Amino acid sequence: MLKLVIDVYGADAGIRPVVLGVAKALKKNIPFFPVMVGDEPSITALLDAGGIDRSRYEIVHTDRFITNDDPPTCVFGGKDDTSLVMAYNRLKNDEQCVALLSAGNTGALLVGSICRLGLLPGLKSPALCSALPCAGDNLLILVDCGACVDCTAGDLVRFAKMGDAFSRCYCQLKNPRVGLMSVGRESQKGNALTREAFEKIAKLPINFIGNVEGSDMVSGYADVIVSDGFAGNILLKNTEAVGKAAAAIVEKIGGTIDAELTAKIKKALFDAFDFNARGAATFLGPKKTVVKMHGCANEDTTVASIEQIIRLESANFSQALREAMTEE
Repeated sequence: MLKLVIDVYGADAGIRPVVLGVAKALKKNIPFFPVMVGDEPSITALLDAGGIDRSRYEIVHTDRFITNDDPPTCVFGGKDDTSLVMAYNRLKNDEQCVALLSAGNTGALLVGSICRLGLLPGLKSPALCSALPCAGDNLLILVDCGACVDCTAGDLVRFAKMGDAFSRCYCQLKNPRVGLMSVGRESQKGNALTREAFEKIAKLPINFIGNVEGSDMVSGYADVIVSDGFAGNILLKNTEAVGKAAAAIVEKIGGTIDAELTAKIKKALFDAFDFNARGAATFLGPKKTVVKMHGCANEDTTVASIEQIIRLESANFSQALREAMTEE
């Protein structure tokens, strides 16, 4: 049974969606053992009310936490008794703990993965990876979606390797199609960064399909899209906005078409773009798996994120990532 460290703080609605999500996952008999870091009396009260036996979890007590207003560098010092830093310390020092889940400060999570946990060789920063809906049969894996906004060509090469490994483990694809985000599919398109990265990624032992365009985010043309974090974050948020806009349009015209058809369309859109039910973003590069939930996470987000970690670790993701980063 996998042991997961869970920072209960950071969600917009407080600790309830995280703790109650853990309870929900335990009731579903998902094979994991949570080590929750946070205020013990508050956590225990919520789990007791949900009928969760105390033998099924562990609590590391602290009532201090890093807020979204704190600078990312706060994890360097002066915050040793906060939930995030204590969670990282437990993850690093306990061999049985395989992953960390948090809805907290993204910047602090990123810096903590570097200075509190450590990265795989060759990396200066982790990449943030999201699985998004698209027109194809598979999810689209976007790397990077906001962690590393100033990239070198070497960074994009490493993102391609890690995205390929993530897609193989999470989406169970044997030969995922990896594309490089540019302003056109032609090999000569792009800026100096993407043109240099194109030449280097083309030499990797992966299924590189060349440049892709912004429209390919939803076309199903690629399984993995590699981007710097600046453009990737814009693409991510635009995709989220498209889903909401489509739902609003259906709602607006709902009275002019068949009610049953409207309901089916709305459900299909909700199922496709309900990010809370899909899980969370994964940092690629830390020595152990680190998963970041959105601040608006609810109970279902927590359950889906736990299932996401189990799915990755069951596919030996950590080992696959190490092997990908050691390949020349």
